[in-house]
Amino acid sequence: MSKCCALLESRFSGKESDLMMFWFIVSAVLLLFALRFRYPYFIKEATYARWIAVATVGTESIQTPLNFSLFVILQPFKNPHKAFIRFQDETYSYAQSDKQSNKIARSLLKHADLHEGDTVALLLGNEPMFLWMWLALAKIGCSAALLNHNIRSKSLVHCFTCCGATVLIAGAELQDAVEEVLPALREQGISVYILTDHVTTEGMKSLTDKIAQASDELIPADLRANITLSSPAAYIYTSGTTGRIEFSD
Repeated sequence: MSKCCALLESRFSGKESDLMMFWFIVSAVLLLFALRFRYPYFIKEATYARWIAVATVGTESIQTPLNFSLFVILQPFKNPHKAFIRFQDETYSYAQSDKQSNKIARSLLKHADLHEGDTVALLLGNEPMFLWMWLALAKIGCSAALLNHNIRSKSLVHCFTCCGATVLIAGAELQDAVEEVLPALREQGISVYILTDHVTTEGMKSLTDKIAQASDELIPADLRANITLSSPAAYIYTSGTTGRIEFSD
């Protein structure tokens, strides 16, 4: 009798296990379809994220030069026209952003005489140019110091000095703020560029016109050949923007 009960219990347990497995598979399939419907690029983006993770883990040391396109984060997958930035009424695709950052990178290489390992301070508002400029600097192996566009006078000079930047790029609407501290910047031999087509102030140079004339061809990887996982990617200010700074790799 006890053997019979044990046999029945075993059969019921087996059926329950099979039923649970069935519903688990059904739920997984439904979840995949839901993700596919709600996020059509989920699988492609997950695959790309996996590629980045494998490439990163596969690097022998954080001091080893990166031999994969870590900085080409504008990988357009199979749809280069997919939206990358939506700002106000404008939409910019992966391809557009990639080409624009290439133009910026080439203009900086030619006119700002930047080299791998240099730091550039960005004084920009919330606009697509902020991202394009950051991407451009990454492509040529330079670090970006992200200045708070609300700070002025001594606080601005302090934050700029802390990061050791050799170049300052500011939005046209922030030119007055830069002019306030221009004497101090010139004493440090800092090159100042304003995102406009024409500048009359001595000690400042225009940049938008130079970007427009630059080529949008791909940036050679050898320009960032010595960048490693321990190289600073950006300086992000904390503690009220005027205290000590932290950097992110």
